[in-house]
Amino acid sequence: MLDYSVVVPVYQGQDTLAALTAQLHAFFTGTNRSFEIIFVYDCGPDGSWAVIRALQAQYGPSLVRGVHLTRNFGQHNALLCGFGEALGQFIITLDEDLQHRPADIEQLIARQQQGNFDVVYGMPQELRHSPFRNFTSRAMRRLLRAGIPDLHPHYSAFRLLKADTARACLDMRNSHTFLDGYLTWITTHVASVPVVHQPRTAGSSGYTLGKLLALSLNIFITFSNLPIRLLTALSVLVFLVTSAYSAYVLGRKLLYDDYLLGFPSLIISIGFGVGLIMLGLGIVGEYIYRINLKTTRRPNFVKRTMED
Repeated sequence: MLDYSVVVPVYQGQDTLAALTAQLHAFFTGTNRSFEIIFVYDCGPDGSWAVIRALQAQYGPSLVRGVHLTRNFGQHNALLCGFGEALGQFIITLDEDLQHRPADIEQLIARQQQGNFDVVYGMPQELRHSPFRNFTSRAMRRLLRAGIPDLHPHYSAFRLLKADTARACLDMRNSHTFLDGYLTWITTHVASVPVVHQPRTAGSSGYTLGKLLALSLNIFITFSNLPIRLLTALSVLVFLVTSAYSAYVLGRKLLYDDYLLGFPSLIISIGFGVGLIMLGLGIVGEYIYRINLKTTRRPNFVKRTMED
């Protein structure tokens, strides 16, 4: 069995894949570790697939393997596809754009061996995206940490995983794929290590503002109960406030009878009506969240052996 499988989702990598492969090859051969590189082509707009074919011819099919998806499925689905193809005892994921240094894989390996962790994240010391992308990335990270408390605070696309942990993700079935969310359902034995984040050398990010917003929304709906709980709390608050005010109007009408004709009945109807509608929405939301949990396929357990 190979020591390591490197899985790289490819969308716009025609200008960086050759350099990335050369650096990965130099690192693993220099450290005398057996490895393979799996490029999962996610049907991007450039000529990345032709480059992958050329690299496979140059290095050999046992070292460089290419998987051509039938359409664009997204980064996390591409990674899951690569997990299914990997032969290594450990799987490493990194981006195609050389912002993750292959030389930093040594730090991931060392950290994993220190505590025999199931997952080790490479934590960028300083993000080298554009200022706008840095801002949106940090904002999204804070939101996800609030919505998914179990999510590791330093999650990133630069990861080292045990093969059995990675393959457990293949059994997941739900409405949206978020690899790091899956990992929170599988293990808590996770660590991170500081790594260098390099500036992009070519091309542009495939994540636009619209895609980032859509990704955040999908993740929240699938993995977090925070929106539902906020709606439930708001509905209960509105119900209590409107009910209290309606009771006040009714009591004042009975005691002092100083309201215009029809005003108390209007306020009571609107107050109780709005309160009941909001309370009903909260209850329905809770039911929908539980339906989502029932239709989401998770592993019952992923065990660790004495050797682990």
